[in-house]
Parts: sequence; structure tokens; C-alpha cells
Amino acid sequence: MYTMQNQLGFADCGADGRLKLASAMTLMMNSCQFQEQQEKGFCSYLREHHIAVFLYSIQLDIYRMPQFLETVTTAVKIYGCRSIYGLRRLTIRDEKGELCLIANATGAFFDLAAQKAVKIAPAEINIAFDTPEEMECLPRKIAIPSATPEIMPPYLVTSSRLDPNGHLTSAEYLALAQDRLPDDFSFNRVRIEYKQQAKKGESLQILRHTAAGNAIIADIRGANGLSCAVTEFSTAKLH
Repeated sequence: MYTMQNQLGFADCGADGRLKLASAMTLMMNSCQFQEQQEKGFCSYLREHHIAVFLYSIQLDIYRMPQFLETVTTAVKIYGCRSIYGLRRLTIRDEKGELCLIANATGAFFDLAAQKAVKIAPAEINIAFDTPEEMECLPRKIAIPSATPEIMPPYLVTSSRLDPNGHLTSAEYLALAQDRLPDDFSFNRVRIEYKQQAKKGESLQILRHTAAGNAIIADIRGANGLSCAVTEFSTAKLH
């Protein structure tokens, strides 16, 4: 397990003074990267076999968004390796140790030389798996309704939004989808399925659907017309 503490700054929070969804996602993704770096054997294995780990899907359940100046602890636990997927559970807790957000993240192992997903056996990577906190995990894939969607304002991928791989950052997909929700829409569960990387200069088209249970799904499509990512915002009964 890897943990890190952060005091929430002004730029981390939105107009309501609470942690932004994209900022929460950034905290979680940073903790994943830091956790990977402390697993020296795992990193060596990836380098030797020219394998990268890309985020495939994540589900975030929100109990409450902490506020400006609160100190939060972000933790990541690797709890499994199945076929082409690595499984992580992430949490953000407040100073009292109470749960604010919990997430289930699935990463896909990708052979950079062969340009395809690759299976890895748990014994190969020499990682001690943790026992994750319980949460209701929905399927990784998000079904897109067949009804005609609303066409939302497009999004241009610029250099300031890229990560070190030259791709649009994971958190930015959530931000651009959230910006296209109705003003009065509330949610406490978010899912995102990543399909292909968006790159600098692409104009992304966002198609918004209303699904069962008043969930809102945003299909974020690249210049080739194919989905880069699909997001789902909904309300769930959290335990």
C-alpha cells in the first residue's frame, strides 16, 4: 500500500470551496504513479519487457468532497492481476480517517513493441497484493444508449492538458464531461471507460445521453469518430 498526505489548496477546489472532481482524480492517479515507483522489481519488469500500464477504467464513489485547507490522505492498494488487467483500490480520507471517496481502478498492460495488450501472470511481477476496502463495483464497460444524443460543445486538446506520454490527462476527460452536465444535476458516482488516447490538436466531440435512473453518459469521440472515453454520472445508495 502507498499513502500520501496533501493539504487542499485554493486551486484544488471549486466555487463551492470543495475538492474538484478532476483534482480528486489527479490525487488518485498521482498516488498510483508514486506507488508504482516504489515497487522497484515491478518497474524493472515493465522496462525489461517494454510494457506500459494504461488506465482502462475507474469508478469513483463520493461520500463527501473535502474542503479547502483540509488535509487528506490518499491511499492506493494493488489487489489483483488478472489476464491483461491490474486492479487497484483507491481511497481519500479526511483527518479523522473518515472515507470521503473510494475508487476501483483497472489498468491494462500494453506491449509497446507489439502495440497490443499483453497478459501478465501475478507471479511474474513480484508484488504483494493488499486486501482492498469493500465497495460495489459496476462493470468496466459502459453501455451507450441507442437514442439520439445531444451534441455538446467540442473540446480542443491543447499542449497544456497533456501528460508525459503526450496524451490528454485522465482527469481532464472527467472535467470536460462534467462541464457539460446540466447545471442542476447532482451525482455521487462516476465511471469512466478509456478506449483510445486523445492527442494534441484533436477536436473532441461530446455526445450526451440520458440513461436509466437519470444517469448521464457522455461519449467523448476523437477526430476519427471513434470513442476516446465514455463517462457516466449517476446517483447511487452508498454503504
